[in-house]
Parts: sequence; structure tokens; C-alpha cells
Amino acid sequence: MISTLVDLLANFYARNDFTNFEAIARSLLNTVPNDQVSLQFLGLVYYRTGRVKDAIRTFNKVILRRKPAKADSETGDPGLPQVDYAAAACYQEATRHSPELSRAWYDLGTTLLELGKYEQAIPAFRSSLMAQPESTQAMLALGQTALLTNNIKVAEENFSCLRELQPNNVDAYHGLGQVYRKRRDFATARACFVRVRLLQGGSNSIDNLANHRKTEGKSSDPTPELQHRGHGIKTVIEACRARIARQRGKISKRRMKS
Repeated sequence: MISTLVDLLANFYARNDFTNFEAIARSLLNTVPNDQVSLQFLGLVYYRTGRVKDAIRTFNKVILRRKPAKADSETGDPGLPQVDYAAAACYQEATRHSPELSRAWYDLGTTLLELGKYEQAIPAFRSSLMAQPESTQAMLALGQTALLTNNIKVAEENFSCLRELQPNNVDAYHGLGQVYRKRRDFATARACFVRVRLLQGGSNSIDNLANHRKTEGKSSDPTPELQHRGHGIKTVIEACRARIARQRGKISKRRMKS
């Protein structure tokens, strides 16, 4: 039942059929009372159809995910209310691999940013990334939003993934520069900002610097400070996928215990 409703949500959103998208979101909310996924998608469709006040009221009902209570050592009970299991199952369906669902979550994140709800935007962008793990758009948005909320670890993780996927991405280096500056690692921050200037200047700037450093007998890499922090693209992507798999595993365990 939930899987079918989520399929319909994805299809209607991909076609910009907001009338039916809203109807399905309401059906999902009736199926899983107080479900956070359907609440957020209702807020999204309200906003996109010009009902801003309704959207804000709906988003205000959304409960940010908190760390669950510690599991009981004897029973293994994860400490979650029974109603959360159905909601967890719904979330699992809504974040399965799907470009259409990824787009809906991404649009939800940008909507929340426009409303100044930065903390709520982070899980929306994270959900977009779960639905499409190699979405550089979602990585960048998650990194930038995490930086706005001083969630430095999440910001660094996503800017690093983006840099490995797109080695010449200016936004990735600019974001990493801000991360390291906040950590007062000014040498590494400066290296990132130097790379930003070189990339913005085009290939001629990079070639000129490379020739200049070769003449001096130095490395042609303008950001040597970053080398010891980097990971191969395969390692970084695998780490991102492993994180997502762990999140899905936790949801599956809660669903099985229900």
C-alpha cells in the first residue's frame, strides 16, 4: 500500500501534476497518521501552488529527527514508539533509488531554504542524496546548508565527495576552503581558495602557474596541502554509499521489529 502511494507521488511530481500529488500525499497521511514524509510533501505542494501560509503551518508540524533512545540491553527494544515503525517504513520507500523522488526531496530542501528553515532543509537534501547517491546537485546543497548551520563534519564530507566526483568543481573547493577556515586550518583553506581562483581563471591560469612552479623546481600542483586529505574517487563514493546503507539498515531493523 505505502509502496504504491509513493510510486504515485513520484510519477505525479515528475509530471508537475500537483493536484494529484497533493491528493496522494493526503492519502499517505491518512494511511500513516502524522507521517513526516507526507507532511513535508504537502508543505512542498502548498508552497509550489502559492499557498505559502499553509506551507509554513505544515512545515511547522514537522518534527526534526532526533537520536533515538538507547536500546534496552535485555530486550533489544530500540526505544522508539510503535507509531514510528510505520513512518520509518514510509521514509524507506520515499528514499529508495529514484531520480523522481530525489528531485522532489531536492525541491523540498530549496523550498525550506527560501523559508529560512535551514535545519529542516538538511534532512531534505540528505534524503535527495539517498534517492540518488551520486547527485552532485544534492551533495553541493547539503554541504552548503550544513555550512550555514555550522555542521562542519557534514559539510566537509559532502564537499569532499563532490570534489572527488568533479575535480574541477569550483563550489567544492570554495566550500572546503570555508570549512578549513572555520577550523582555523588557514594553510589548507588558502590552498582551496587558490584553486578556486585558478579554476575561475580558466586553463591559461593553471598552465601559467604550473610552468612557473616547474621553473622553480616545485610541484605543479597548486594545492599540495590537500593531497594528504584526499581519497580516491572509489573510496569516497563507497564511503557515501556505506553511510546510506547504514541508514537504510537501521530503518529496516525498526520495520522488522514492528
